[in-house]
Amino acid sequence: MQIKDYSREELNYHQSENNYTLSVPKKFLSAKDVRVKKKNPDGSFSDADVEIRDEENNILIITTIPIDIRLEILVDDL
Repeated sequence: MQIKDYSREELNYHQSENNYTLSVPKKFLSAKDVRVKKKNPDGSFSDADVEIRDEENNILIITTIPIDIRLEILVDDL
C-alpha cells in the first residue's frame, strides 16, 4: 500500500456545486484501488465521507467540506 497526503488547501472549491474536489492523476489506478481517509483533530485518520469518481485520466474525489485527506493506494504485490 502507498500513502499520499493532501491538505485542505489543495482542494478546489466549486461554488456552483457547493463542493470541494481533488483530482488525482490516474496512471495505472482505478477508483477501486483507492481508499480515502480524513485527518482528525488528534492527528489520527478515519474513513472519509467522500464520493470517488473514475474519470478518463483522473480519479476525482468530491467532498462537501474542506478536509485534510490521506489516499491509501492499494497495489497488488507481484
